[in-house]
Amino acid sequence: MEQISCSASQSSSERTFVEPLQPPAELAVDWSCDWIPLSLSDPVVEHITQNYWSQPVGAWEAVRFSKAVYLYREMGSGYAVIAKFYQPKTGASAQKHAHQEMRYIEQVRAAGLSGEGGRAIRALGTWRGILFLEYVEGLTLADVIAVRQSRPGSLMASLTHVAGLLARLHTAGEQSDARSDFEPALGETLEYVAELVAHGVLNDEPTVADGLRRLIERWGERPAMACFTPALVHGDATTTNFVFPGQDGVVVIDWERLHTADPAFDLGRLAAELVHSVRRQGGRGAETAFLVRHFLQSYHQASPADGDADELNERVCFYQASSLLRIARNGWVPLLERMALVAQAMALLA
Repeated sequence: MEQISCSASQSSSERTFVEPLQPPAELAVDWSCDWIPLSLSDPVVEHITQNYWSQPVGAWEAVRFSKAVYLYREMGSGYAVIAKFYQPKTGASAQKHAHQEMRYIEQVRAAGLSGEGGRAIRALGTWRGILFLEYVEGLTLADVIAVRQSRPGSLMASLTHVAGLLARLHTAGEQSDARSDFEPALGETLEYVAELVAHGVLNDEPTVADGLRRLIERWGERPAMACFTPALVHGDATTTNFVFPGQDGVVVIDWERLHTADPAFDLGRLAAELVHSVRRQGGRGAETAFLVRHFLQSYHQASPADGDADELNERVCFYQASSLLRIARNGWVPLLERMALVAQAMALLA
């Protein structure tokens, strides 16, 4: 539910700007990983108890998941709600962006991602730039990768679930009347190269940067790159955005980048994130190649589309390379590792 304040001089359809809330100062600490007790007068606690909590009001606490995401919990029952603060990311337009992600979630759930086996997270409402979401407890795909050696078969099963859900999203979200356009993806990938040069990764490697640009531009000449039916894509298919609760299936979070594009975009991004995560957890090239192959095969088996699998895989190859370059921009990744990501991307593009 979206709460709106209206002044007496306004019509009911007019909205008065309400200052977006910032996360509580005592929670906004990078190293904080413990529960912090909250007063019942805390504005977020008040909102939760008035709108999403039907039991007698008890003591509440919260913990920080990230710069924008916090978990609020009623201490007696364990009932918990996710609060995603948009103010740190979008400032004064936080309420607009919070409501936009809620609409995206409602859209994909209405399209079929609301049942067993795989679904989108459920949105509860928005208020003052905060998106309130159900809390789903479970391992993320990144967690499954980290513990894969102690849980044989778990990663393969998880990738099968993710592939099936993405196939359902892309099939339900097909936009057959939309124009297939590869140019935005081409331009974005070239921008990644420019950022790698500007941020010091390739500033001393002009030959590498020029080689990447030439390889990327050649992909724009391939007929297969424009041979797709646009569809809804998650837009940020990373290993942290797929959660596996205790029961079978997968719950997908973080829908703020939902848009219409080539389905290969989601597949290539997740393939790159999978390769990067597995390598960081001690995996080698043969393992990552096997896992990517299994993921794509699972997607093809789950997809009813009649499109050419080879053409889709070709486009996935480009988007995987593009996403590796995207990851390489991150300053928290060691320089040698960033150079290795660039080398992997060049190998795929070549």
